[in-house]
Amino acid sequence: MRLSLFKISILLVIIGASGTGIIFSESDKIQQVMTLNQTEFNEVSLFFEAEDIAYYKITIPEFEGQGVFYRIVDEDQNTISKGISETKMSIRYFDVKESGIHTMIVTNLSQESMKYEIEIGSTDANKIIIPAGIMFVGGLLLLFTSFMKLKNYRTEQPDENIR
Repeated sequence: MRLSLFKISILLVIIGASGTGIIFSESDKIQQVMTLNQTEFNEVSLFFEAEDIAYYKITIPEFEGQGVFYRIVDEDQNTISKGISETKMSIRYFDVKESGIHTMIVTNLSQESMKYEIEIGSTDANKIIIPAGIMFVGGLLLLFTSFMKLKNYRTEQPDENIR
């Protein structure tokens, strides 16, 4: 079996995507399901390394238009990110400048008791660079080989058939 440049590029994309998925699935994260009454709040905390990118996911299973207020704070109670999530599922990212415990404070804005699923975690952005680079090189090779193959398949059309 002869490996062409096209097959190698597909293989590089698959290896890079698999490596990225494995690293992301093994990263630190915490998930918590909570039920909050009107104006009640709860906290979820996790330790993050400096110069990382963290994420949080808020899911409201019984969403009926009511939102939830969230705030991310560091150990010194400095606000990193805040906002109101008014969708069934919201995923957002934030930069971690200093190592330490970061806390997500979630406050119910609804008039009745609501159930929330909160996940906060690290993307391990520094570890994902190598597999992402492999995937990028594979994607560039894939574009190049596809262009070269299509370049060889020119078909000429008579001028009278083109409108």
